[in-house]
Amino acid sequence: MLRDMMSEPVKGEVGFAPGACLPWDNRSARRVGVLINPESGANREGLQALRHVLDQYKPAIHRYVVGQASVAGALAAMAAQHVDVLAVCGGDGTVQAVLTALLHNGPFTVLPSLALIAGGTSNMTAADVGVRGKPTRALRRLFAWSEGRGPTGRVVRRAIIRVDGGAGSTPQFGMFFSAAGIVEVTRARWETRRQARSKPMRGAPGTAITVGRYLLGLALGRQVVAPTPITIRLDGRSHSVKNYLALFITTLERLNPGIRPYWGEGHGPLRYTAVAYQPRNLLLAAPSLIRGRASRYLTPESGYTSGNIHEAVLQLQTECALDGEIVRRVTARALAVTYGGEVNFVRV
Repeated sequence: MLRDMMSEPVKGEVGFAPGACLPWDNRSARRVGVLINPESGANREGLQALRHVLDQYKPAIHRYVVGQASVAGALAAMAAQHVDVLAVCGGDGTVQAVLTALLHNGPFTVLPSLALIAGGTSNMTAADVGVRGKPTRALRRLFAWSEGRGPTGRVVRRAIIRVDGGAGSTPQFGMFFSAAGIVEVTRARWETRRQARSKPMRGAPGTAITVGRYLLGLALGRQVVAPTPITIRLDGRSHSVKNYLALFITTLERLNPGIRPYWGEGHGPLRYTAVAYQPRNLLLAAPSLIRGRASRYLTPESGYTSGNIHEAVLQLQTECALDGEIVRRVTARALAVTYGGEVNFVRV
C-alpha cells in the first residue's frame, strides 16, 4: 500500500512532478516533529543552542536519535502524534536513515514533508533540498513558518533511490549512491572528520579539499585508487565488465561543492554517471564534467557515460555507499538501484 501511496500527491497539496518547486501556503499551522542526531558533526558543538531553541517552541515534538533503530522508534511515535512536517537535524547519514525508515517501515499513513537542517559534516543532501542557514537559525525560521508567520515556504518534490541486495537484505533509501573510487574518496572524507572541528573542513569546503587531492593525484599519474571491475545492466541493457574510476547514481540537483556532473539524456528519474578507469583527456574533460556540460571530451569512447535511467543492476565485489554510508551486503549478489518513490522537502 505504501508504494502506491508514495506516487500520490501529499495531503493538502496539488500533485506535481519530481524536481518541481511550488509555494506552500503558510497561513495554517503545521504539526512539526524534530529529529536531532547529537553525534552529527555540527550538532556536537551546537547541541545546547538547539535545545534552547526547542525549549522556546513548546509545540514541537522532538527526539534525539542515533542509529537506525532509534530513528524507526522516533518516527513511529511521531506518526502516532500526526506530525506532518518532519525536521531532520543531522548529516547525510541521518537523512538516509530517516528515508529508509519512512519508506521501508511505513509508519505514516501519509508521508510527512521533510525539512532538512544541516547538522552534520558534509550535509550534501541538505545543501540541495534543505532549509538554509546554520542549525539554530534554520530551526527558528522553520518554526516561524509553521506557525503561519515568517518566510513563505516552498516545496520541492524529489525522487528517492532504493538500493536492494536481494533476498535476505533490507532495502535502503537515499539520494546519492556511489561505487568505485568515490567510495575510497568517501573514506578519505571520513578521515578529514577528525579535522572537522575546524569549520573550513566541513560541508562543501571539506569535500572540495578531499576531491581536489584526489584529482591532483590522478593528474600527476599516481594510482590514487585501484580499478573497480563492475558488470552493469542499465534499464535492461547489459554491458560487459569494465574497470571503473567512479560511478554514482543520484536524484540531487547539485553535489558538494556545487557541482553538477551529469549531462546525459533520457526520461528516467535517476541521474547516472560513470567514468572508466584511466579515461582519456581527464584534465581537459574535468571542467565539462564538473559543470555537467556535454563536450567533445565527454564521450563513452573516451570513458565518460551519463544518462537519466530507471534502474541499474550492478555486479561488483567491492563496497558501495549510499549518502556516504557503506551499504551493508548480506551476500555477493548483484545490487539493484531503482526508483524508490517521491518525497516532498520544505525550503524556507
